[in-house]
Amino acid sequence: AGFAKMGLEPALPLAYVVGVTEFFGGLLVAIGLLTRPAAIGIVAIMAVAMFHVHLKNGFFWFNGGYEYPLLWGIVALAIVFRGGGALSVDRKIGKEF
Repeated sequence: AGFAKMGLEPALPLAYVVGVTEFFGGLLVAIGLLTRPAAIGIVAIMAVAMFHVHLKNGFFWFNGGYEYPLLWGIVALAIVFRGGGALSVDRKIGKEF
């Protein structure tokens, strides 16, 4: 119902996509498996959150602004460019995604 109120349709499938991406994407980035594809999904979700939900409230997070999703979007974008790093599962299996 929240996505429908914001004008994001089809609301229910989008809610599932966002929930799965946030949970499993965050988990994959944390362990460093499929790091770049997971981070791309997080960047996309944070961009939609920032532009569609929080931009109208200004910058600062305590006013509901876009500061927090911008922060996590930039962090995820840095992970897209940099990869998982030396301790990632991607590196351990010898396949950088």
